[in-house]
Amino acid sequence: MKYSNEDEINKLENEINELEDKTLKAYIKGKKVAKLKQRSKVTLTELEKGIGNTTNLDNNGPRKCVGCGAELHNKDEKKPGYVKDVLGQDYCLRCFKIKNYNRLVEQEINDKDFIDILDNINKTTEKIRYYYVIDIFDLPGSRLDWLERLISKKEVVVLINKADLLPKSVNKARIIKYVKRFFEESPISESKFILTSSIKKDYVYSLVNELRSVECDQYIIGISNAGKSSLINACLVANQQIPSIVTSKYTNTTLNKIKINFTKKNYIYDTPGLVKHNHIAIATSPSYWDFFFFKKEIKQVTFQLLSRQTIFYGGIAWFTFEEGEIFDKNKNKLIKTSFHFYVNKQMPLHRTKVANAHTYFKKNRHNLSPRLKEHDNEFISHSFSFDKEELVDLHISGLGWINFKTYKGLKVSVNVPKTEFDVKVKILPAMI
Repeated sequence: MKYSNEDEINKLENEINELEDKTLKAYIKGKKVAKLKQRSKVTLTELEKGIGNTTNLDNNGPRKCVGCGAELHNKDEKKPGYVKDVLGQDYCLRCFKIKNYNRLVEQEINDKDFIDILDNINKTTEKIRYYYVIDIFDLPGSRLDWLERLISKKEVVVLINKADLLPKSVNKARIIKYVKRFFEESPISESKFILTSSIKKDYVYSLVNELRSVECDQYIIGISNAGKSSLINACLVANQQIPSIVTSKYTNTTLNKIKINFTKKNYIYDTPGLVKHNHIAIATSPSYWDFFFFKKEIKQVTFQLLSRQTIFYGGIAWFTFEEGEIFDKNKNKLIKTSFHFYVNKQMPLHRTKVANAHTYFKKNRHNLSPRLKEHDNEFISHSFSFDKEELVDLHISGLGWINFKTYKGLKVSVNVPKTEFDVKVKILPAMI
């Protein structure tokens, strides 16, 4: 028997995926249905009962908010799920404010509730499938070791989200292989890995096909702001349904399980996102969070630095080329080292000398955007020294990464604000 090599298998899988996408596109384009839209800002109605957001379909038990999953009540405005009319409204006050005015209503939210929900899901003896959403722009920060151990007892599909925001020149197959290597030590390393996006239709069609192919319970899980709810809404639109789940730049938008039916027999659950405790956005006010969550193609900015030069990220963190300059004997001069910053397009970068760094920060910290929530925030310095040549990415959770070529004697550092759980800063092999 002749065995196919890995390239041939990958080619066949790609051809199958393309055929599935074309089939779904043809189905959607050929299916004549009326345009769906919500009846009002506080309620929604699908054309057919039993599809779409079916959180309150059976009316068993208390009604829940279709935007975040919280139990609806009219007792305390500070509690999640508050509404004025429990029977007449589908969205709680918090979701209504976020959805229509992009405003956050401060309410008491308990992290332990999220963990209990996931723990209870995993206790079932029935066959289930988890879709584990990770953020390609925050690989270290969007993974939780304890969560991966928990879900490894069931079937898992890893969704590599926001893939469309990478530079178009990046090979997609290379991204999957890169992420798989990043998961080599994980108990879910043998899972299926899929590139996803809530924006690019080809990615959405592929995910809809995957979701519709399974009839057991399916759960979308992951860190807050990894893009779980946005993915589900995009799939609902592709499937001619109302995108009802509330999404925002704020953490913990989804508060409980939300049941979504793509067909009457096929459904998934959106679950609460676990808080990104190691994310740099925690050190700023919510008004600046647009700087830290990627919605447009990532920007590459290259700086050629001499030692003792610093690059500031707005008024919240800075990177320093500490030492290790290379001297060109032929030209009798120092060679500058290239550092490629992959950042949100809105993030301002400023170069200065390390001797002026603290003065620059103290003088401008109140005028820069984004800036820290606390005026007297302490900083933690992370230093990295290298003794060989290789391409690496220095990831800062919430700020993207810095790509550069290391060599013997090179030393760099990153200063980030001190937070309760610390901002995650990590060196990984280069992705691009």
